[in-house]
Amino acid sequence: MSLFKTYAGLSRDIYYLCLARTINSTGDFVFSLITLVLTLQMGMNVVSAGIFVSMAALISGPGVLLGGYLSDLMGKKTIIVIGQLLSAIMIISCSFWSGTITVGYLLIAVMFFISITRPAYNALIIQLCTEEKERKSAFSLMYLGANLGIAIGPLIAGFFIKDHVNIVFISIGTVFLISTFIIINQVKIGTRKELASTSSEHAGQQEQQRSSQPPSPLFRLLLKNPLVAFFIVVSFLNYFIYMQYSFSLPLQMNHSFGENGAAYYGSVMTINAISVIILTTVILSATRKLTALNSIATGALFYGIGFGALNLLGTFPHFSIVALSTVLWTIGEILVQTNINLYIASRVPDTHQGRFNGLLLFVGCLGYTLSPYLTGIFIKSMDMESVWIIILAVSLFYALSMIILWYIEKSSTRRNEMKPLDHSKSI
Repeated sequence: MSLFKTYAGLSRDIYYLCLARTINSTGDFVFSLITLVLTLQMGMNVVSAGIFVSMAALISGPGVLLGGYLSDLMGKKTIIVIGQLLSAIMIISCSFWSGTITVGYLLIAVMFFISITRPAYNALIIQLCTEEKERKSAFSLMYLGANLGIAIGPLIAGFFIKDHVNIVFISIGTVFLISTFIIINQVKIGTRKELASTSSEHAGQQEQQRSSQPPSPLFRLLLKNPLVAFFIVVSFLNYFIYMQYSFSLPLQMNHSFGENGAAYYGSVMTINAISVIILTTVILSATRKLTALNSIATGALFYGIGFGALNLLGTFPHFSIVALSTVLWTIGEILVQTNINLYIASRVPDTHQGRFNGLLLFVGCLGYTLSPYLTGIFIKSMDMESVWIIILAVSLFYALSMIILWYIEKSSTRRNEMKPLDHSKSI
């Protein structure tokens, strides 16, 4: 229980926001739901269903960009509420058009509105937390809650989806409504600032003035913050690497274990889910003193070691290697995913948090989209196991990029601290 003290001291608003995100994530498997509904209920072939899934993936990119912009313009909480309400309406509407192609288009719309809320959630955590350690705990708690919800939701829905899909639609819509109700009634914007600041009224007036002004151009702020821009671009590698668990890994299971590959891959996902639930709090406690960049660099190393170990399957095709590999790359996943938003949080003004988080998520969409295609080219031109050496190399490059970025910032900070001292000596 002492490990859970790492989450103590957060604001009441953060706890309710994480609770809402956990509840919301139990119905947050719409992406998989598209495939299941179109193939199981409607008998659509895999190619046609794949087109709908691709459309849902593509529309998520503009969704996170729009959500980031609107959250800066209209407010983070407002966008979360609007996005989730529209998602709930759309998915409940699916029960009225059950068995028709309209369901496919409605689920694509749901994916769009869900994607709108993503940057708003991240930006709202940043707004509610005043210190980096608080933000680290908050993002870790949010990540843990979301994974709990994602693990529970599909498990329950699996019993109903084939014969009672309308129950699934209505249940997911209800879950979204409950989550939205919690955010409307329990998450109070500004509460944390009022407790932390002696001039809360003045801060509130400044916040209102900023929100009433149109946001300044994002590109201009990127030019003023080249290190942040570099961080966002390089973060493409994170999503490229992480996508291997859902593309290359099942292919490897089939290659190494034949007809038992699917069952082994299911076991991999179980190990991943259990590792996330058990290790997230432990890792947060152990790395609390590390900076965001150092944590990400460490996570990238675990990515590389974990995925790189799968190269051994060519010589030793034993599931024990896969199990150990899964635990290692899951540690990398936890370290990277719980820290990737922290770097931006302390280097971007609150008026632009939504758009920068939206841009980071957009780069993530590109990584998820291009990773299967590029990895497929690697697999086609070489043997399956050699791909993991490439992933190891990419992971090491990603870690090195984070270390270089940390060194540049540290050197810059030292120079800035020395300037006043040198100036005083000259006087």
